[in-house]
Amino acid sequence: MKWTDVMNHLYKQIQYQIPKLNRVEKNVLDYCLHASAEVLDMTATQLARETYTSQATVSRMAKKLGFAGFQEFKFALKGHQMMTHPQDESSQPLALTPLIEQMLRDFEHSLQGIDPNQLTKAIELLAEAKRIEFFALGQSMPVALSASRKLRFLGKQVGAATDWDELFAVSNHLTSADLAIFISLSGETMGMLDYADRLIDNHVPLIAFTGTYANSLIERATLAFTSEISTVYSQDIDLSPRVPLAGILDVLMIQFANRIQPKKNTHSDS
Repeated sequence: MKWTDVMNHLYKQIQYQIPKLNRVEKNVLDYCLHASAEVLDMTATQLARETYTSQATVSRMAKKLGFAGFQEFKFALKGHQMMTHPQDESSQPLALTPLIEQMLRDFEHSLQGIDPNQLTKAIELLAEAKRIEFFALGQSMPVALSASRKLRFLGKQVGAATDWDELFAVSNHLTSADLAIFISLSGETMGMLDYADRLIDNHVPLIAFTGTYANSLIERATLAFTSEISTVYSQDIDLSPRVPLAGILDVLMIQFANRIQPKKNTHSDS
């Protein structure tokens, strides 16, 4: 696999974090992208030796890019290799298996990563909110519309604006009694961050659902949930599956429904 194939796809996930790297850390990243196949078989110590740096530098590089550590960085690198490796015509049917396996891993890791304490706090915010507004654009919009529909059936006053102008107006009118829910794969879309800043100025609680472990939206959020999503592009078209994001939201919706369900009266013969 050519390193440019990895760069074109992985770069879309980490591009907003790269400026945080110093010169040495950027050199380590460049090595990883050029020798991705070899790096997948290395430990942080081995990579440090190959790049004439230290294990601490390797770990810092991975964390600045939004990963929990070097192992998680390698997981993302491997995922992008699986998603972007060109298949010849004879092996094309086999492409289905690694794709499904990767999606299953992403979904499983995302659900396993849910913090019960954060989930409880999110349920409380949903219960207390006078109005709930979803902020999502592009490929994340269907996820927002599905969740907003479920909340509406559960008796909440919910909105899900579908364009920039609507979202701008909504961000100016919500109050501290309301709740904003952001769904964003990168957590770095400038317009979305502007809406978040306006909401913060109005003291509106904000829950963020993103597909990266460190981003500007998470820094602004009252609560944040992160899913593992393998970025998939074909001819610059974003085909990245939002299933993990939708899964976490579904868990929240179901737990919220359990929270507000009227307790059944129990009768005893005694």
